[in-house]
This record gives sequence, C-alpha cells and structure tokens, in this order.
Amino acid sequence: MDTSRAVLNADKADTSADSSTQIVSAEDVMLDSVTQIIPDGDVMLVVGPSQQKIQISSHFLKHISPVFRAMLDAPMKEGEALANKCDDGPVEIVLPEDKEQPMVHVLQMLYGSDPSARRFSMTEVKEIAIIADKYGMADRLAIFAPFWLRERAVKRFSEIHEWVWNTLIVAYILKIDWAFFEVTKTMLRTKTSVLKFIGSFHDKHVGLRLGMAIEELRSTYLGMSGNGYGTEVGLCLYCFSHATESFTKQRAGCPFAVRHFSTHRLA
Repeated sequence: MDTSRAVLNADKADTSADSSTQIVSAEDVMLDSVTQIIPDGDVMLVVGPSQQKIQISSHFLKHISPVFRAMLDAPMKEGEALANKCDDGPVEIVLPEDKEQPMVHVLQMLYGSDPSARRFSMTEVKEIAIIADKYGMADRLAIFAPFWLRERAVKRFSEIHEWVWNTLIVAYILKIDWAFFEVTKTMLRTKTSVLKFIGSFHDKHVGLRLGMAIEELRSTYLGMSGNGYGTEVGLCLYCFSHATESFTKQRAGCPFAVRHFSTHRLA
C-alpha cells in the first residue's frame, strides 16, 4: 500500500474542519486503497483529509477504546448505523480531523503487536501517542515504550531539539515516569527556550504547564547551585500532573523523594 499520499495530506489538515464524525456512503468517498487490519471487519474508518480507509471490527474498537465504545454502543449516528445495517458491507465512520498514518499504526500495533513499531521515529511515535490519547488507548501503548524511550530518554544534549520535545511528550502521554524525569533532568542545564514547541503542541494547556515547569526547574536549580545545593534532578511526573502551587515540590502521595531537590522533599 502506498501511504505517502496519506502522510503528506495529514500534514496539511485543515484545522477549521468540522470535528464531528459523519456517516457517508461508499460513493462519496474516493480512495486509492484500503488498509485491512481485520479483513472481514464490520467498520470502515475513513480518516483524515485524504479519507484513508481502515477496515476494522466494531468488537475490537470497543475493546481497546472507551471513546469508540461510546460511539458505537450509544444511540449516536455511528451506533445506529451499525445496529441498523442491512447488508454485508462495513459501516463507514468518517474521522476528518485525525491523521491517517498514526491511526493505522496504533490500530495495527494493538491488533497484532506490529514489530515495525520498534523502528518509528520520535515524530511518528508522538503522533501515535496523541491519537491513542484522544481515543483513550494510551495505556495500551505503554508496553511499547521501552523500544521508543530506553535510549532516547537518557541521551544527553546541550540544546533542546524537536526529537527531545517529542520524547518528553511521549513520556508524558504514556505516563512513563522514569523517562519523563530523565529528559527533564537533561533539559535542566540547557538554555533553549521551549516556546516554539509549545506553540505547535496540540494541547496548549499541557504545553504551557510543561514550559512553566521546565523554567521553574531551571530557576530553582540555579538558585540552589549558588547556595551549594545544586544537585541535578528532573521533574517528577506524579507531582507535575498534580501540581497546583509548585512543579518542583514533592506532593503527598509521591513515592519518589529522590526525584526532588533535597529542600523540596516532604518532611
């Protein structure tokens, strides 16, 4: 299957498109190919601006995704179309705002533990994590995290490049706490602004929190270095996720005291 067109069109997605899903007839969708993950599946996802078709089963979608389960079980148009279909053809569900290739990848991985997943770039992994998070499937991808993060998360760098930011995002979405800590620990001593990465991040709220947390980590480290307490640490994912006043202070319930500055640990 030629996926180059799907990938190119994914990068040109119109952000003003209607985010709602749609049920369409086959003649309304002009496609070059179909990705058959489950050849006899009763659902055909039509994904992205290039309208990439992915054949899958409703049973599998409901099993791996609470979002798809709600979509297909509830009295919504998707569920009604599935319940009322009167022929052997799959029901088509259009997901116009999603990117084609990440959706293909995540479904292939969760259905068949696709071995090619080990070779994805961090840009690809980030997009896969984002789509999985959107549909409530991120926890199912955690098993693949060692392939993606074990080398990149501990790699040292003096400037924050896109692959570094992508690694941080993947660690955050998949809730891989050791990787989140290691990446931010190395970010600690860099001077690169993360503003450009925040601006292009799909979730501005999380992006801003990450940016503020990294700056707090840096400023705290600099202040402590002047007082002789300059031990390098990263951000604790648990405390970052629950922070309301400080991103660097250990919160109640956090089991990782060593991931905090000595003066920021619970007594």
